Amino acid sequence: MNNLRFITELALIRAIPELTIGDLKHSRLKGLFLKLQKNVDKDLARTRGLTKDDLDAIWERVQEFGQATGWLEQKKHTGTLVSFCIEIIETSKFDFNPGILKTLNEIIEHFERGGDLKVQSCWAGAMAAEKWVGLFEKG
Repeated sequence: MNNLRFITELALIRAIPELTIGDLKHSRLKGLFLKLQKNVDKDLARTRGLTKDDLDAIWERVQEFGQATGWLEQKKHTGTLVSFCIEIIETSKFDFNPGILKTLNEIIEHFERGGDLKVQSCWAGAMAAEKWVGLFEKG
């Protein structure tokens, strides 16, 4: 599952725009999301092809995570999602494209400048990352 874990983490990071609250339209944030997805796509392009069993295993982990956090039932504040992704990358044994972390930090800076980065979002993202790692530690 190691390679599948990396692919799943990339997929979660790439999905931030779909999981976030609010309509992006034409904005700086939308541009940052597109940049993030391009950087993730560079890593995804280097991964091997996935089988149906691989996709099933990935979806099973995503569902477990969604049940543990409630994240599949409702969208989250971008600060929460980005904090979650940063925590995953910073504690990962995988080598992520450095552009991913750089762009995630640019998104955080965007929210800080706008006064819309809440401590609760950062805390919730870190808690979700702990649950994510726990799914893999249990086997």
